[in-house]
Amino acid sequence: MDKALIDELSQLKKSEKLILVEALWDSIASDPSDVEVPEHHKAIIEERLKTLEKDKKTGSSWEKIRQKYL
Repeated sequence: MDKALIDELSQLKKSEKLILVEALWDSIASDPSDVEVPEHHKAIIEERLKTLEKDKKTGSSWEKIRQKYL
């Protein structure tokens, strides 16, 4: 990225930077298929899915949680 652009962006107020970040995120999120999921994220998901399968019997359903806490 161009240093002059970075210098210019660093001069923005925080509120302006937040608007810019939101616009950037919206442009990224508009087509999530363009964003590749890193392998280490995939590994974490797989690990959590295995834990979920193993601990399924000890958890509570969403209905029970909602009744108890909401």
